Amino acid sequence: MNRTTSWTGMMVASLILGTAACSNSSAATAPPSSTVLPSAAPSHDVSVSLNQWSVTPSTTPASGSVTFTVSNDGTVPHEFVVLKTNTPAADIPVGEFEGESERIDEDTAGTNVGETGDMEPGATKSITIHLAPGHYVFFCNLPAHYQEGMHIDVTVT
Repeated sequence: MNRTTSWTGMMVASLILGTAACSNSSAATAPPSSTVLPSAAPSHDVSVSLNQWSVTPSTTPASGSVTFTVSNDGTVPHEFVVLKTNTPAADIPVGEFEGESERIDEDTAGTNVGETGDMEPGATKSITIHLAPGHYVFFCNLPAHYQEGMHIDVTVT
């Protein structure tokens, strides 16, 4: 094997490995999507799964009285908060709330229209909330969970 062939082979291998590393790196650090909901018709009964690190409603809620059946499918405690706000989830600042850091200030970010409170792993709770048309953020407000991706923008019509 001559030097040109050897050098070319090393360059190709480096390029392939570099591309794979860049692809894996950007995929691993991409922020989770916070706006994709199933395309089913809006409903007054919505199941919500809480997990590390996601809030996943089964469908878009309809305006009016909505019953949320919330399951903590994760391995650590979570909570489900419904916040009416005009601010997209990605733009809500994280700071201090109720004496704890790394939380959303529910008093200034919008209007808390309902929540489950803390839920242990495996727990399920149902809450019924009246939702007016508008923009909401569903999220977990335990310390650092919001930053991990536990939020989703929802538009109620």
